Amino acid sequence: MYRSIIFGILSLITLTGVSQNLQEAVALYKKGELKSAKSILREVRSKSPQYEKAQYYLGRIAFDQEDYSDAIDYFKETIKKNDKNADYYAWLGNAYGVYTQNASKLRQGILAPKIKKNYEKAVAIDSKNLDAQWGLIEYYTQAPGFMGGSMEKALATANTVMTFNEKEGYRALSTVYQRDEKYDEAEIAFVKLVALDSNYTTALGTFYQGREMFDKAFTLFQKLKISEPDNTNALYQIGRTSALSGQEADKGIEALETYMTLPIQNEAPSYAAAKMRLAMIYEKQGNKAKAKSLYQASLKEDPKMQLAKDGLKRVK
Repeated sequence: MYRSIIFGILSLITLTGVSQNLQEAVALYKKGELKSAKSILREVRSKSPQYEKAQYYLGRIAFDQEDYSDAIDYFKETIKKNDKNADYYAWLGNAYGVYTQNASKLRQGILAPKIKKNYEKAVAIDSKNLDAQWGLIEYYTQAPGFMGGSMEKALATANTVMTFNEKEGYRALSTVYQRDEKYDEAEIAFVKLVALDSNYTTALGTFYQGREMFDKAFTLFQKLKISEPDNTNALYQIGRTSALSGQEADKGIEALETYMTLPIQNEAPSYAAAKMRLAMIYEKQGNKAKAKSLYQASLKEDPKMQLAKDGLKRVK
């Protein structure tokens, strides 16, 4: 009797220790300390009740470290322990998706169906699994028809997303319609998306730029400049619209010159990019000397700025 009590206590201590270790590893993973997290997770043995989660996070770490083959193996092992979790299938689909991109054409033909298969399993378990639904949209819109690609299925998937997440639904619809070259429908979905979340305003503006709907782009970014005066990207985008269109040159020059006096916000274009766009405006005005000087200045700050290299060739 005493032995069973002692054994039970020791087992409880062991399980508690493993659980705490797993929690520590997950916390380290979320902080980006992948090496330390991995070291802890690899100590979790297959008979442990924490093994399933340990394998899952090892897969996530491998994915983040671009070890996609290892990620596939980890996610497969996770699914062996629990085949009722939609996230596991979604991440296996993600891993196959990236791994397939770098495979030979022959291997791509073999691997591609596995991407779709795992996303489909994920949504069969949980139709509200957004990662898997987006994975299917990416697959359906990019894979050839003989491998299961289908704009019709992509649209149906986007409409499914709409039933449980309106914002992501409109984002999905705008993506599908653009890839299907149905730009009127894409614009309608985009406008509704921006009405729900103004963070997508710039994306709508660049959509207008890409479709050469420059009047709408100017109007949108001018409104953004007023409604969000701290958003310096609005200034850059006014300049970019001018550079692409050759219109509203004075406004474009003023916007870009002002942009270069302000601190660069997170992920905003560089001053080198602003100088390159400014050069494009002057080039379109026929001022080759000014354009040349600005293209050179852009390349001095960023020697890899290809558009500046191309522009410099044109104005020499």
